[in-house]
Amino acid sequence: MTPLHIDRGDDPSRYQTAMCYAPGQAPMMILDRKDNGDCVYLGESGCTIHDDAPWVCRDFDCRAIFRNSDRQGRKLAIKRGHMPKAIFDRGRELL
Repeated sequence: MTPLHIDRGDDPSRYQTAMCYAPGQAPMMILDRKDNGDCVYLGESGCTIHDDAPWVCRDFDCRAIFRNSDRQGRKLAIKRGHMPKAIFDRGRELL
């Protein structure tokens, strides 16, 4: 899920969006997803809007995700579906 942050400069009119509704939480606008759960802007070679990505994407650093987790934590995050293995692989590659 990729939330949009208007307070950080995201302009929802520039993206294909959806609303996310979770029990006990305020609805939030997110980037739309493909049927398989991937971001609609994820192409075969990565992000297709990289230069115009929302704030949360620009702020994300896969190197920090890898560096701040141990092997057991990474395995658990992948198993539970919290983080794709490709994120950890890319973070390791870039370090």
